[in-house]
Amino acid sequence: MKLISSPVIGCAADIARDVFSKADLEIVFMKAGLDDFMPSSSYGKAELVIRTVRGAQQQAADADLAARKALYEFVRLIAERTAPSDQGDIRAGTPFWRLREALRADGFDLVAEYATSQGTWGEPQTHLVGVRLLPLDEPRASLSDEITALEHDFDRLGMTVAKNCYRQAVDNLVEQRFEAANGQLRAMFESVVVHVATAQGFTTTKQGDGGQAIAYLIDQGLLPERDGGHFVRGLWQITHTNGPHPGTSDAGEARFRLQALTGAARYLIDRFAAVQ
Repeated sequence: MKLISSPVIGCAADIARDVFSKADLEIVFMKAGLDDFMPSSSYGKAELVIRTVRGAQQQAADADLAARKALYEFVRLIAERTAPSDQGDIRAGTPFWRLREALRADGFDLVAEYATSQGTWGEPQTHLVGVRLLPLDEPRASLSDEITALEHDFDRLGMTVAKNCYRQAVDNLVEQRFEAANGQLRAMFESVVVHVATAQGFTTTKQGDGGQAIAYLIDQGLLPERDGGHFVRGLWQITHTNGPHPGTSDAGEARFRLQALTGAARYLIDRFAAVQ
């Protein structure tokens, strides 16, 4: 089970402190399975939250599965308490929205589930059933495995710039600096396409030759438009929209770019540099 990051736990703890009374917090901790980490009841509400979640995080970091599950449930219970009563009514800046954005940067989506029943006068009424944390990555092809494999190839091929940009992109995404992550991903992808094109005879003259490198591969028949060319060129164009400009990217978009460009970089390396 993947360890939930500190930014997510911190967001959930901050919200919990604001929306629960001290007595309710103790109940939430018991429901989540965090009661073993609760300190003395003499602590105030803020200290109670901090000490409880920090104790669980320490255990979770040591691969304690029970602690990891308890933190998952803690986050889910906070989300359930703050979920909107009406489906689709998730407004920016609300506690549920903040927690969902933090989780998306962590590789999860926060899904509120609703059901419709008949009201007193026969009118349909929607009510919240529960909240689930769902992985954004397909379980059999986890992003963490992709990252490890790609960084290994960067080392193997001496692609230091690509590796450094990629590492910074991942770190920025975890820290929820989405625009910075997008900018580093674009630089990584450019480094990859220029590297593989140069190995095929392309001559680069300046930084920013990513588009020319892709055009070279397509024009030379090395990456036909219907056999990867449209795919790579389309992703290159996407990296130039929104991207590093403040306020133009959210967690979902940044996460998509990381997944898409990780897969594209692997595709190009496997096709052109597998034995290099």
